[in-house]
Amino acid sequence: MKITIFTGSLSGGGAERVACNLATFLYNHGNEVEFLTFGNDENSYYYDPHIKRINLLEDSERGNAFKESFIRIVRFVKYLVLKKQDVYIVTLPVTIIMLLSFSFLTKSKIIASERCDPQKLPSKQQKGLKFFCKNADGWIFQTPEVMNWYLPSLGSTKRIVIPNAINPSFLENQLDQQKEKVIITSGRLKKQKNHKLLIDSFALIASKFIDYKLLILGEGGLRNSLESLIEEYRLNDRVTLLGYVDNVKERLSRASVFVLSSLYEGMPNALIEAMALGLPCISTDCDGGGARYLINDGENGLLVPNNDVNALANAIDKILSNEEFAQKLGRNAEKVKEDLHPDKIYGCWLQFIEDIVQTK
Repeated sequence: MKITIFTGSLSGGGAERVACNLATFLYNHGNEVEFLTFGNDENSYYYDPHIKRINLLEDSERGNAFKESFIRIVRFVKYLVLKKQDVYIVTLPVTIIMLLSFSFLTKSKIIASERCDPQKLPSKQQKGLKFFCKNADGWIFQTPEVMNWYLPSLGSTKRIVIPNAINPSFLENQLDQQKEKVIITSGRLKKQKNHKLLIDSFALIASKFIDYKLLILGEGGLRNSLESLIEEYRLNDRVTLLGYVDNVKERLSRASVFVLSSLYEGMPNALIEAMALGLPCISTDCDGGGARYLINDGENGLLVPNNDVNALANAIDKILSNEEFAQKLGRNAEKVKEDLHPDKIYGCWLQFIEDIVQTK
């Protein structure tokens, strides 16, 4: 098959990583794959070097927003008209709306994949997604909850729920890592990740667990406000905003417990990776349904009500106070590697893509 994966960029978060891993899997299974992206940003993740990338805008053409949009649209339309692809796979709201609104220009099949919680998007994007979603030949969702948001507008459009695959580098645990008295989380410093909740919760139990520290991996616009909060609690020597790091796996492997405090998520890669490493994990029951999909409360992790500071503090306390319980959660969490193995998950993608392409 000739496949184009259309996404805004190849730098940044989970959707971009999924796109790169998926592209490599599809290429390795004998398909012609290329990326179509808004600009020529630097790749954050590896993909097979034989996969071609086409950009709708180059750095030298930047400057005027109207001109940039015009150039992108002209090249996008030309691409759709001239390219004889079997299927387009499109991710992220802006690119999904863009492709589906111009779907009349191509006879190629289109598969859209929602990678976030659409209820958190601006109202114009929500309306655009609901209006154009029928123009896709198929939809791939990360959770049943997100699929249900689309259902009234989808009609008979084919759809399937496929969770994220584990990052292949996390399939092998670093079992020899010496555990440290560290509570850890990973995610951009922005409102969605709700790091304030985690810091507030840690402050409630910090005096009970005086040997433990809180480590936050990630960078973002809320650094100053979070630093002020840490200062307010006088926890400067106990809570560290480490920023971006290259050795995430090593940091996670040495920690005692992982916490996801998000307000909403699609399918949280950070939680999946921590579970795969056998960490006892705690997550808020965040909107989007990803954490609920992954965690069976009390069996392979702890699920607490969204944005509940006392519930989160109690959950951390429960794990730190009971080593046997913590080990049980970690052992069961590690089984996620079987359910979300890349070969299994991307195999589901490939089967769905083939079904859509073969549909007359």
